[in-house]
Amino acid sequence: MTPLSVYILTYNSERHLEKVLSAAKRAADDLLIVDSGSSDATLAIAAKHGARIAHRTFDNFRAQRQFANSLCMHETVMFFDSDEIASDALIDEIAALKDAGFVHDAYAVRREWVVMGRLVHALMPVSCPDYPIRIYRRDTLHYSGHTVHETLMGHTSGGRIESPLIHHTFETKTELMHKLDLYTDLAATDLAHRTESVAVLRLKGWLSPLGAFLKWYIRKGNIRDGRVGLMLAFYASAYTRRKYREALVLRYRD
Repeated sequence: MTPLSVYILTYNSERHLEKVLSAAKRAADDLLIVDSGSSDATLAIAAKHGARIAHRTFDNFRAQRQFANSLCMHETVMFFDSDEIASDALIDEIAALKDAGFVHDAYAVRREWVVMGRLVHALMPVSCPDYPIRIYRRDTLHYSGHTVHETLMGHTSGGRIESPLIHHTFETKTELMHKLDLYTDLAATDLAHRTESVAVLRLKGWLSPLGAFLKWYIRKGNIRDGRVGLMLAFYASAYTRRKYREALVLRYRD
């Protein structure tokens, strides 16, 4: 049997963590929480489920994941977000893979997105369902250079798991706005360090928000998600507008 380390990044994650860990620990031979300063019941829930707990001040997602990766005890690693609940079918499939041995360097897992209680067709930057890599060999893969929407890269062979992971995100409009603040700050930093000129950034800052709305509402399918879908299309537009605006501020500051 191949042992599996499972890690989860947390910050005031008590809402779903009980269910997340109840499922995750059924797959894990090593269960790790990397927390960035929770003040709610997150750490108590983690301790209740027997997780190892490490602490790191949050700066960006890539660095946080690299830190968690370095602390895992086994070469094969799986990770969940703190609001992703593995289905029973997914846990069963992982158990079968552990028994048979993982033949690929990386495995993408089907992820369904639930926003404000509704299963949606898209949430910028992904169509739903999407298939992020969630199981991988530590000695083979590395993270992309992006500080937000970071991606695992470098695998030579990959598998796909259709048993779903259910991602519960954005329970309220307030949470949506909070994520908008966090993600645009990180994305603007990446954008400001690209080689595009100020003129190009300014032009894209005018044109891209409308393009983002139309892309996600019409082409990606948010039009089928009712009021929630309309809200998510406006989120895509606002995210795009703000990241260019903030990138310009950073560029002028430098």
